[in-house]
Amino acid sequence: MNPGNDSTHVPLEEGIFLLACYLLSSARGLLDEPPEYSPSRCMDGARRALQLLEEHWAEDPRLSAVRAQVEELLYAPMNPSDPVELASTLDALCGDLAEVCSAPDCPITFQSRSTPADSSP
Repeated sequence: MNPGNDSTHVPLEEGIFLLACYLLSSARGLLDEPPEYSPSRCMDGARRALQLLEEHWAEDPRLSAVRAQVEELLYAPMNPSDPVELASTLDALCGDLAEVCSAPDCPITFQSRSTPADSSP
């Protein structure tokens, strides 16, 4: 799970373990780092998770587009003076993911998702 390097595929278990390590070390680092680093850390965690999805389960152009936009944000020069623009972009990306998961052709099977037929006794 190298930043920006899609050609290196890791086994799923290794990818999930590395993601957990990254998230925990990021949580620890955020205690000592400037608050403006927080969105970047979270976006990188999301990028890594989307990359794992692409590599192991769901190659979907909508998810790939979200990951590409996240990478664009991550690798752009930091602009802490415009948190409103960042918030707006992140809101749009969250909306994109919500559209994917609510679409009938969603590439992810949610076990917690129920339909009226599923809830009948």
